[in-house]
Amino acid sequence: KTQLMKKLLLLPFLIGFIFTSCEPVPEDLTTKVIYNFSINSKEWQVHTDAAGLNRYYSCSLPVSNLNSNVYDDGAVIAYIVMDGYQQVLPYIRHYENSNGERWTRTVDFDFSDGAVNFYITNSDFAVDPPGNMDFRVVLMW
Repeated sequence: KTQLMKKLLLLPFLIGFIFTSCEPVPEDLTTKVIYNFSINSKEWQVHTDAAGLNRYYSCSLPVSNLNSNVYDDGAVIAYIVMDGYQQVLPYIRHYENSNGERWTRTVDFDFSDGAVNFYITNSDFAVDPPGNMDFRVVLMW
């Protein structure tokens, strides 16, 4: 019983040590650059696998300030802009049409040195090209 009590008393100290030893190092992100993009419906490229399945759409855009410094030590945040509102990506919405068909649309992004890529995927993988869409990308370093 005494051994169990000793072990239970050590638990809070162990948890406290773990949390204090994993403290994040503060970074000063002093530079911010904002890009606004309007992607025309014709700019979306369709992709499928070798069997013609798993359809999604993408658009890659150059971002001059997205360099190795931002990639390695900064932050990239992207938003979809609709009807005067911004929603951080990924953006996931569920839809239903008048025929009772249901699907989910996911809008997400990734980035590399010099470019940002936007993706549109519908859960039913139907041929449904995206229309014109607006995005906002914020770089901080």
